[in-house]
Amino acid sequence: MSAFYFDDDADLTLLDGKTVAVIGYGNQGRGQALNMKDMGVDVVVGNIDDAYADIAREDGWDLQTIEDAAAAADVKLMLTSDDSQPEVYENRIGKSLKPGDVMSFAHGFNIHYGEIAPDPRIDVVMVAPRMLGEGVRATFLEGRGFPSLIAVAQDASGVAMPMCLAISKAIGSTRMGVLESSFEEEVLIDLFEEHQPGLYALRAMYTALVEAGCSPEAVMLDLYASGESVKFAEYGRDLGAFERMKRTSVTAQFGHLVWSKRYFDEEKTLEGMRGMLANIKDGSFIRALKAEKAKNQKAIGEVWKDNNAHELVKREHALYQLLGRRPKDRPAPGEDES
Repeated sequence: MSAFYFDDDADLTLLDGKTVAVIGYGNQGRGQALNMKDMGVDVVVGNIDDAYADIAREDGWDLQTIEDAAAAADVKLMLTSDDSQPEVYENRIGKSLKPGDVMSFAHGFNIHYGEIAPDPRIDVVMVAPRMLGEGVRATFLEGRGFPSLIAVAQDASGVAMPMCLAISKAIGSTRMGVLESSFEEEVLIDLFEEHQPGLYALRAMYTALVEAGCSPEAVMLDLYASGESVKFAEYGRDLGAFERMKRTSVTAQFGHLVWSKRYFDEEKTLEGMRGMLANIKDGSFIRALKAEKAKNQKAIGEVWKDNNAHELVKREHALYQLLGRRPKDRPAPGEDES
């Protein structure tokens, strides 16, 4: 088993006398910045002047430019979006780097694929929460923390791993435990999970049930809209992927564990998954992603248009308005909201 580390394995005093810059106050930035502040770490926040900057000011931060925050800090947490990071590093952070600095990433993407070539004089580490940004903050306040994958890509100082653990403790992750990994492994697992066609399977389930005469509203409530699946996911988190089935009825156990296997081709599914992994490893995915960006996200726009035209999305909008989850005057997805 890979090494796990917890609070007692991490020395928060390594951050004493150092300034930590949170670069980007978005999904991960806000939670990590607030957690570190509560842990007594000297934190500065750098962000462009956008909606996230407004949130940072509302949270009480004396917001700085990315350049100023990076220049003032010894430890820089790169928490802007993946696609923006090469430009941010090259034009806003790189010029202020000095020997002994630490750069920490929440995702291994740009280091693994060589989109960022870090200054050889600095430490490059990764603390990758296995948690959404809101959960990073919520679980910290609850006192239980969240797991992360950690790794060292460059150890110029000789103490990169202890510093990586100190950062992990500062954001609250060693409370639950951090697992030693690698930039490559984190990227492979993260992208693989994001390539699963679960949303399209859900759409197909909806279509099949409606074709069978079920009402769209009843189908959506049962498949996802009631929130029952959230509790089922919590059982998986707390008990285990299969062990949670013991919390269900015998009928459900027979259906999920026995009857469903006649509709599942494991070898064919594995073949597809191995193909996904091969496309991540050989760079096919990142090349396609770059091409998509060069086309101004044309394929993403087309897929949004296709999904917004689907009956599930239209019916869902009406249901969520009825349930009070969306304003009555909000246009349906894909309609002009001006």
